[in-house]
Amino acid sequence: MGMHNPFDYTGKTVVLTGAAGGLGRPISIAFAKTRARVVLFDLNEERLANVVNEIGIDGLVSAAKVDLCSLQEVTDSVDRVRERFQKIDVLVNLVGGIIRKPSLDYPIDEWQRVVDMNLKACWVCCQTVGKIMVQQRQGRIVNFTSNGGLHGLPNYPAYGPAKAGIIALTRVLAVEWGPYGVSTNAIAPGFVRTPINDELLNNPRAMEGFLTRMPFGEILPPDALVGPTLFLASEAARWINGHTLHVDTGYDIT
Repeated sequence: MGMHNPFDYTGKTVVLTGAAGGLGRPISIAFAKTRARVVLFDLNEERLANVVNEIGIDGLVSAAKVDLCSLQEVTDSVDRVRERFQKIDVLVNLVGGIIRKPSLDYPIDEWQRVVDMNLKACWVCCQTVGKIMVQQRQGRIVNFTSNGGLHGLPNYPAYGPAKAGIIALTRVLAVEWGPYGVSTNAIAPGFVRTPINDELLNNPRAMEGFLTRMPFGEILPPDALVGPTLFLASEAARWINGHTLHVDTGYDIT
């Protein structure tokens, strides 16, 4: 790599899905600071507007309300990105959601909703953007899974299988698209201090259980995934493909 800065995203087009969520917001802001052309997709218009205002860089950031489970909406939105910038260099899939309930009481409609919000949305975005990346013979995809897809956590009968599916999907795409210069990797966060986890953060017993399995003895802050994401999307990770990076202070090995 010589003197070239592998973390220079100037002129690169980065699409982030679920960009306005608890993890998406700091990662979106971080990519904007690298002078990338950042495109934010999310279903929540208010949160999207807040992130764009916080970034505040005219011309380098755009946002669109998109139902990421809808193939048509994703296709239309991605087509507009390609028309504007001619290429897509990086796709980061942060979309997801949780409904926590005991397995015996889990309604099938809620189960399907959680699987769609996580696995289906990731697949739709990967396939749509992947067609462009394969054609241009270059691209980086970073999918967000979870420790919940690696362990038998109670009350996660939909979320756990969906996140495990993202790991499997990442491996499949890594093998299929690697020959075209497209790398596909995943990040498995541990327990992060975000709004989606408020219910557990306010439960002392649950928190004690988590912390006993976290060697650093503390919950991850919302920006803990910024560095790992920038790394996997960069030229520094040129030879990494099909990998799931655990960012959990060691939870996975306890």
